[in-house]
Amino acid sequence: MSKYRVPVVRSSSELTVPWESLMTIIGGRSVIDSGRLHVNSREEARKYLLAYGFDLNDSGDFNLINEIKDLALVYLTDTLLPYGSLREIPSQYLSYSIEDLIIEASHPQRHTWPYWPCVQLKLLHCAAHALLTHDRLVHDKALELIRERFTRHLQKTGNDLWFGDQNCLIPLVDFTIKEDKSFARSMTKLLHKPGNLALHLHDRLGVRFVTYDIFSAILLIKYLRSRNIISPANTMPEHTRNSLAELKEIRELYKDGTSQFIVDDTPEEALPKSDLNIKPNPHSDKNYRMIKLTERLLVRIGKNRRVFTPYEIQILDQKAWLDAQRGRAAHRAYEKRQLTEVRKRLFGNPD
Repeated sequence: MSKYRVPVVRSSSELTVPWESLMTIIGGRSVIDSGRLHVNSREEARKYLLAYGFDLNDSGDFNLINEIKDLALVYLTDTLLPYGSLREIPSQYLSYSIEDLIIEASHPQRHTWPYWPCVQLKLLHCAAHALLTHDRLVHDKALELIRERFTRHLQKTGNDLWFGDQNCLIPLVDFTIKEDKSFARSMTKLLHKPGNLALHLHDRLGVRFVTYDIFSAILLIKYLRSRNIISPANTMPEHTRNSLAELKEIRELYKDGTSQFIVDDTPEEALPKSDLNIKPNPHSDKNYRMIKLTERLLVRIGKNRRVFTPYEIQILDQKAWLDAQRGRAAHRAYEKRQLTEVRKRLFGNPD
């Protein structure tokens, strides 16, 4: 065993780190939920930015920061405001440089609620990740692969839509490919979580199936797997949700094979009931029933680059789909609940 050693610190000022910062670093709290920074000079602000990843002496970084500021401001003015008595951001804050914002966010007592420098920096942080964690080249190639992978199994006969091949056809009410998520929706998605800021969006790309009934939904999953359209090895279990049907009941109903999927005369009370012990999205309506899974897709860029990127698969039956269109689970209501949480998180309450 080596000889025991102790740290050597010449002065306590060498390691002056506020406990609030440690809560962010090792305490599991997001910087979005911090009340302030601890930067007192422009030199310290530049060092703070350098640790973040931006060098203000680099013209590319300088211009990128200004682009991010503009995107964050558009989101603030077009999506978050007005909010209560807050109608617009006061004009004096629009001229602040990034160094000014960092310094002023370190002294919230100089400002009245809602402490605009803090709000602006939090939005800048989120906008940077919304913009820079997204590889457009990978996205476009993944979209091309998703279209190819799924549309080859789509068939239309008159007004009827089917998914399958000559040996198995599942009727569909609707099929859509989600090609991207808007910047504003990405910002809201990143900001609405009550805990840490999420740095990865798994639903920028995706497909949505609407089947006529739960039976067809399960048959569709079996088809996707049997034809190797999806791979269990590439699914992300932490992003899987099943609120459409109880798996134990489905297994019992289908134990004799796929003939049980012929459901033209099946009474509604015989359908599987969803009573799963799952962790729900607090902003989703309890009646918004679906099977949702996220799969990693291997994308090839050029000859030498290979990268996994996630995309989402949603499967609803017609009743759940119509309920979502008509009821409280409609998407605008869902987004409104998310925005309420985002506003509370960013602005807080007046003292």
